[in-house]
Amino acid sequence: MQGEAPIARLQVAVDFALANGLVKLSGDDRLVHAPFTLSPCPIHPAPHQTLSSLTPIFNELAFNLSRDVDFLVEVLESGSRDDPFMARMLNLARHGKGNQPLSMAVNRSDYFLCDDENSPAPKPVQVELNTIAASYPALSSRVQSLHRFLHLGTEREQRLVSDDPIPPLAETFSFAYERYGNAGCVVMVVQRDERNLFDQRLLEFALIERGIPMRRVTLAEIGSEGSIRDGHLMIRGEIACLVYMRAGYGPEDYVAADAWRGRELIENSSAVAIPTVAGQLAGSKKIQQLLSGLPLLSRYVTEENARDIAATFAGLYDPEELVAIDGEELPAWRAAIRYPERYVIKPQREGGGNNLFGAGMVAFLSASTLAQRAAFIVMERIVPQSRYSPMVKEGRLLEESAVSEIGRFGVLVAEGGHILKNRDAGYLVRTKPAARLEGGISAGFGYLDSLILEEPISVNQK
Repeated sequence: MQGEAPIARLQVAVDFALANGLVKLSGDDRLVHAPFTLSPCPIHPAPHQTLSSLTPIFNELAFNLSRDVDFLVEVLESGSRDDPFMARMLNLARHGKGNQPLSMAVNRSDYFLCDDENSPAPKPVQVELNTIAASYPALSSRVQSLHRFLHLGTEREQRLVSDDPIPPLAETFSFAYERYGNAGCVVMVVQRDERNLFDQRLLEFALIERGIPMRRVTLAEIGSEGSIRDGHLMIRGEIACLVYMRAGYGPEDYVAADAWRGRELIENSSAVAIPTVAGQLAGSKKIQQLLSGLPLLSRYVTEENARDIAATFAGLYDPEELVAIDGEELPAWRAAIRYPERYVIKPQREGGGNNLFGAGMVAFLSASTLAQRAAFIVMERIVPQSRYSPMVKEGRLLEESAVSEIGRFGVLVAEGGHILKNRDAGYLVRTKPAARLEGGISAGFGYLDSLILEEPISVNQK
């Protein structure tokens, strides 16, 4: 494939994507290939090993945080005063009556690779930890298969990093299903007009092959059709034993009153929610900011693990926190106004497209009240390594400087406070043009990618 003319290679790649399930629905409900790159993202072996080893530590951290509901409520309450969605989520966390000792998590920790003046290997810097609706475990394996096909018979084929998160995810769901008692069905909570349908379906098919029924429902459907009987969540006559949240992470999923009732039913039943409301809150930006300090981190993981985690953090600040910059101390929000190129502000939201940068950030902060700022954190802008990358969307080729965000999937199962399973489950790479501020695939900014082991050459070194 390497020797083919670029246009012919592009068409073969598009056809391979369509023929092998690297697909999504477009905005007008056409079946199209998911955006992808033609060439894999290079990664130095050292950070590659580091990232996979960090996954179980972040899983444990999120799990322990989810059990400390009082701490989550205390920390997040002030920022919820101007945020009705967060206020309602906190109320659910406070008053949920579910008594299920079994818990399960599907997380994804996302990183950029940045130049490190103290090492020839780049340094991983964490962007965020996703504890709800960690997407693209299936399509990430499909783009890796595409890259393997494009590099068949070449030296590069041997250095491609294998990736297939679906088997470890399906095995973990199967394990939790058995611990529950092999009763009922797994419910996947989805959005009504889901375009990333096939990424979800591939996990569903893997569970069905293991004899585990899965039902796709919306939160509003759970609210209107569900009930609690003998402590169990019942939906359409079946016990919902595991409820896997691929929706429910933002206010747009709760427009209907029945959607809130659906989330309340899940939280107040014996169903294993993946995640619980507390588990979702554990991944919020304010918690990420507070955990940048070692003393607090050490409450939830060992000191050694806390140091390993902290080494990946960028600067994270409460908006009112004083930061030293260019010889003076300023509240972080004022530093962001003065130096907008150095900072981004993030609300307590998931799903992409929520952060404020540049002029938009300055305009918001300049007019903001203390209460409005409390719903955000201030984060140092991460400057990742860049490279030239060929990117393909709806059959069209774009070649320009790009940056890649690497996510590591992690799964965990616990009973009470005892962790039964905790492992890394593969990776997701999202590549975007370097000039773009956001990188979400579903939000329309990024391209699916895979990894190849080698020392990357940044654009600045070419």
